[in-house]
Amino acid sequence: MTQHVVAMPIIPGQIRRGRFTRSSLAYSKYSIATWQWWCAKNGVDFITFDAPLGGDDFSDKPPTIQRWLIPDVLMRERGKDTRVALVDADTMIRWDTPSFMNMSTSFGAVKGRDSHWISNSISAFQGLFPGTSLKTRDYFNAGVVVLGQPQLKPIGDFLEFVFHNWTKLSAVISSGNFGTDQTPLNFVLRRDRIPVQFLPAQYNMVHCFPMDPILFAMDNSPAADPIEFAIRAFQRREAFQFCDRGYIWHFSNLVAFRATVMRQVWRRVAANYPGADCAFA
Repeated sequence: MTQHVVAMPIIPGQIRRGRFTRSSLAYSKYSIATWQWWCAKNGVDFITFDAPLGGDDFSDKPPTIQRWLIPDVLMRERGKDTRVALVDADTMIRWDTPSFMNMSTSFGAVKGRDSHWISNSISAFQGLFPGTSLKTRDYFNAGVVVLGQPQLKPIGDFLEFVFHNWTKLSAVISSGNFGTDQTPLNFVLRRDRIPVQFLPAQYNMVHCFPMDPILFAMDNSPAADPIEFAIRAFQRREAFQFCDRGYIWHFSNLVAFRATVMRQVWRRVAANYPGADCAFA
């Protein structure tokens, strides 16, 4: 047991995204294959959390909220010097990624990339945080974060805010594609003046898979044909250039075809993870 831990929540439950509600985590097997291999190579413990957390207090909250209980669980087990990287199940880590566990000394994360969506999300949640100004340039993506024991209090404050304001938060979440936990967490850390150290963008390459308007429409259509999507998406010259440009690939701009794309990526890169389980590719 080491003091560096990568934790991946694959907690069952429904997550609302715009007009759609998704619950399948089938794509996580490709994520797990890369992270498990990388952690073994770099002397980091890898743990998945696949059961609901928080008991009755959080049973009505989506998995994206429940996941913030994980750092406290791990640090109680492993001690105050533990560094935890909390990573989304729709991320894959490149085989040769340098260790990033000690790249920050406080709350480490990568800046958010989609400024239009971020701006809309900030506006949607702003009413719950009067007096707190959150700019898009200060906004982080919560898909890959690194934290230690000093960050448990602000995370606890965030969870307490969620618990006491869930009715209002839920109303905003249900009103459009504004996310669930990410923007409220940004607001709480900004409100409480918690320092955020921004990691290089390569350590959370958000929206890594290039999409065009037609592919986006197909991904958001309940009647989209996966074969038609694959033919259009995978034959483009630029389709997989992100594999060379980023260390952690975040497939955050995909919904219906996330598993399709991650499976194709795994097939292209699996040879770089010798010994990893390729049976499901």
